[in-house]
Amino acid sequence: MKGAIIGDIIGSAFVNDNLSSTDFQLFKSTSAFTDDTVLTMATADSIMNAKPYKESLIEWTKKFPDAGYRKDFFKWVQNNGKSDYLSIGDGAARRISPIGFAAESIEQALTEAKKSTLITHNVPVRLEAAQATAVAIFMAKNGATRKEIKAFVSVHFGYDMNLKVAHWKEKIRAGEPLSTPVPPAISAFLEASDFEEAIRLAIFIGGPSNTIASITGALAQAYFKHIPKAFIKRALARLTPDMESLISDFEARYIQKNIEADA
Repeated sequence: MKGAIIGDIIGSAFVNDNLSSTDFQLFKSTSAFTDDTVLTMATADSIMNAKPYKESLIEWTKKFPDAGYRKDFFKWVQNNGKSDYLSIGDGAARRISPIGFAAESIEQALTEAKKSTLITHNVPVRLEAAQATAVAIFMAKNGATRKEIKAFVSVHFGYDMNLKVAHWKEKIRAGEPLSTPVPPAISAFLEASDFEEAIRLAIFIGGPSNTIASITGALAQAYFKHIPKAFIKRALARLTPDMESLISDFEARYIQKNIEADA
């Protein structure tokens, strides 16, 4: 889960930048958590405390009202979710990582990802993106190889995972819209040798860099099972105490035991 938060914070300072290389300063004075982090916290809170996903989304958004939400979403939250809401944005896939870490099977990851996504993104392409993210994280956490993750995502979701980071970089540079940030985020993970390189590649792609890096960061944490301590320290310093507490409790329950078992 920390990986998703770190990706969001680092990526927040590079949204729509066109970087020329992966050699750049990771943390800037403007680096800060966004709605990606807040909604990821909401998902983790739902899992930890058996709360309905909708209830947590509304609660956490109200707690951090200035994190950069879409106007329609924020209006829906202010109305306590009493009306139907349908977004075509990427909010579901970027908040889904705790489900991948907590799931006990691929089937559960698929089911819970769909359940969470339906609240705000009842659109096939968004449902698939959220499910692909959750399943990829589940597989990475539980010892699947990158070849296995790539094959599963390709077969079950129809993503062309042979496309490289360079392809996504050129696509965004040419002004072509992404149907979903999930394939480029997975591509960055597949090409990286460690957590830091994964984040650098994700941000190098450009476009919605905090969202891409958030998804990549979760995958990289699940797979490499290591995040540099300096990254954690600098990211946590930008969070509130209740956020830090939730991350610590969530990782103690769903992530640390897995890492210790693999050590």
